[in-house]
Amino acid sequence: TAQSNTQSNTTIEGCLDGAVENYTLTDSAGANYKLTGNAEQLKAHVGETIRVTGIVTPVVHVPGAMSEGTKTQATLSVISLKQVSDVCKDANDIP
Repeated sequence: TAQSNTQSNTTIEGCLDGAVENYTLTDSAGANYKLTGNAEQLKAHVGETIRVTGIVTPVVHVPGAMSEGTKTQATLSVISLKQVSDVCKDANDIP
């Protein structure tokens, strides 16, 4: 039988934000992913809606720590990306 912990590719569409070493993708449900890999490609699409295919590493909770900031956001290791729109759909909602 196959192991259930095998990582598989996931495709997520959302708004790309950030800068080198700190790119994030926010999907339509408001979930946030830290993007790793393909930095040069990502750099060209900041502020746009993109569809990213990659491997998601879930949120990690640091054991034994009670303070805020001890959990890290899910990470998406980018395999490929495609531009969906040259603007983020929810740009008007950002204060």
